[in-house]
Amino acid sequence: MFCAVRLELELPFSSSLKDKRQTLRSLKDRLRRKNVSVVEADHQDSWQRATIEFALAAVSRHAAEAKREEIRRQLLNYEELAIVEWREEFVKL
Repeated sequence: MFCAVRLELELPFSSSLKDKRQTLRSLKDRLRRKNVSVVEADHQDSWQRATIEFALAAVSRHAAEAKREEIRRQLLNYEELAIVEWREEFVKL
């Protein structure tokens, strides 16, 4: 089972592209420690907007949902960003 999530983020405390990149680098590093693939997908030239996509694999839908929920809770506690939109898709192979 795979879960793919696309997030539209607002970075209200970012005052430059350098600030944004630092915040996203930190976020991506944290997610990768949880064995999640992460990529910045859009808004690369905007200071206070970002779109990231992440994907995770699990042995069952329940396991994928549990891992996705763990990541969602972590992101909601991330003070440097606000989630504007969350889209997800589960794929069974």
